[in-house]
Amino acid sequence: MDIKVIADLPVGQRLQDQPGYYNAYALAPEYLDMDPAVGSLLWTASSQAAAGELDLHVTATHLMDGSLSPTGGAIVLMAALTRPESTGTVTLASRDPDDPSLIDPNYLGTERDAARMLEGVKLGRAIARNSEFAKFVAAELTPGEAVTDDDALAEGIAANVAVYGHPTSTVPMGGAGDPWAVVDSVGAVKGVAGLRVVDASIIPEVPSSTTNVTVIMLAERIFQRVYAG
Repeated sequence: MDIKVIADLPVGQRLQDQPGYYNAYALAPEYLDMDPAVGSLLWTASSQAAAGELDLHVTATHLMDGSLSPTGGAIVLMAALTRPESTGTVTLASRDPDDPSLIDPNYLGTERDAARMLEGVKLGRAIARNSEFAKFVAAELTPGEAVTDDDALAEGIAANVAVYGHPTSTVPMGGAGDPWAVVDSVGAVKGVAGLRVVDASIIPEVPSSTTNVTVIMLAERIFQRVYAG
């Protein structure tokens, strides 16, 4: 695009976010006033998790508008892959800074990610069929009771991927020998004087929880190291 290169860095080449799937249920009529809005959160390890890794998250919550349910109320068991290995890209569309960037999130871009996501959704469905939970449910809305085999379920997940909206790692932090590093340990952009990045984009890999607290921690730590002395 004929833009002068000041530093040749891999910006936007390791986008990560946490994909998920809305396994939705119609609430039984006698439980339409269920409260609180978020009822339960579960972190667990998939069968392919690394040692000590909690790579799956299932949350039971009212993420779906009740008007979409035949009973007037709905609950969702959202399964999410909190430690994906897939990476996407963010690139410029043009020289005009007002033009939206081109974003390819590449969710479930590896066989391992797809397999772990399937495992998470199956775990959520098993929870919904547990006798303690099943009494709250009138019917499964998505993917629906007719979807019973793994291949059909995997296709449904891939066609209806949800996302937590925790994008990270497009200008990752790293050491001198890291080929993917764009900034150093205090957010300074390599090869560019006077430019620092302090947000979720410098996190080398998406964390297993929400990014809000992580970014606050990064900002406070970098402030202490660079400016508070």
